[in-house]
Amino acid sequence: MRVSCSIELFSARSSASGATVFSEPLISDETLIAEVRNSERGELFCHRFQTDQLQVISGSLDLIVLQDRRLRRIHLREDEPIWLRIPPGVPHGAINRSSRPAVVVNAVLRHGASDPRDYQPRAIPRALAQEWSDLQAA
Repeated sequence: MRVSCSIELFSARSSASGATVFSEPLISDETLIAEVRNSERGELFCHRFQTDQLQVISGSLDLIVLQDRRLRRIHLREDEPIWLRIPPGVPHGAINRSSRPAVVVNAVLRHGASDPRDYQPRAIPRALAQEWSDLQAA
């Protein structure tokens, strides 16, 4: 299986039945629900053998992605249902600037065994220190 090297944003598809709206599921090896509490400072993590497929289902957050030697901020909100796919090897982290926790679903694709280093914060490259500081203050 070939894994994409860049992040992807794509629309969340849904269907309605009466007053209920059903979100179409994504293919995944496991589905996780995470609560991201208020944080002014983010940390970057990088998975070696995992693709994250994220959607905010309650609240909002800023996802910070380091790709092609640049930091990118992607704002995700419950009222704009969108999926964000982060392939292996792309450092990323979340900042929730709201007082309300954000609830995120992650439809994880596994490409090998987890590595304990995947969940250790990564250092910000020195050349991006000011940009990182600016993103956190935004």
